[in-house]
Amino acid sequence: MADKADDAELVKAFKNGVTGAFDGLVSKYKGPLYAYLLRISHDRDSADELFQEVFIKVFRKLSSYGEREKFSAWLFTVAHHAVMDHFRAGARRREDSLDLSVDGRPSLGDTLASAEPGPEGILERAERAGTVQAAFDRLSPEQREVFILRHYSGLSFKEIAGITGVPIGTVLARMSRGLAKMRGELAERLKDEG
Repeated sequence: MADKADDAELVKAFKNGVTGAFDGLVSKYKGPLYAYLLRISHDRDSADELFQEVFIKVFRKLSSYGEREKFSAWLFTVAHHAVMDHFRAGARRREDSLDLSVDGRPSLGDTLASAEPGPEGILERAERAGTVQAAFDRLSPEQREVFILRHYSGLSFKEIAGITGVPIGTVLARMSRGLAKMRGELAERLKDEG
């Protein structure tokens, strides 16, 4: 992600009429934002639609951005609200795969699965990815969102608290409980397999 000084310069340039500055902001954040939207919406078409919607809102509201908070946190707050509106509208959701790699980042399945090659190779990896996916699917939507914002968007817990509109303690609890739940699910499955 870009640092605050670069973002502030681009925002200032945009406010001063340099429309190309907006392209710079889009270029810097398109990968992390799209990854977040795809993981949350579970659908490429919805993510594409939300991506456009978010940047249209940002373009329209950028003149009122106060620059007191990091641009990335403000951007993801706009995105969070767009996603919540999308779900409230009853948009169709489909299952997400944790094996989906977005913007060159490793998938969650790749991150949690063992990197050691084994004789079973592909079969073992597929079974583990399915196990991780099943454990992730059992998290609450709030726990999944915190996990995605932290893991895929690289935001701090403080920024996630600002984006989701809940206290930082709640964000930390959601992450902690989500990870504990996933560890418990994975340990139980491994015990059953062993």
